Amino acid sequence: MDVPTKVLVYNQLLSLSGTQGLLVALRAEGCYEIKLPSQGKVHTVLLPVAETALVYAEAEPEAAPEIDVER
Repeated sequence: MDVPTKVLVYNQLLSLSGTQGLLVALRAEGCYEIKLPSQGKVHTVLLPVAETALVYAEAEPEAAPEIDVER
């Protein structure tokens, strides 16, 4: 993943289900460094990679379907 990048965060420990955040770093200690909005402010959170799922906030561009041609 390129950083920083906007992501949707899923983490059961903090009850995050598609919360928008900004991925700042992937740390060697095995955690994501993410900036999350909370109570009108932005907080830096360290979330364990093993218990966190991230999804790019921007969807992939749609590609034209490939057409198989028999020859």
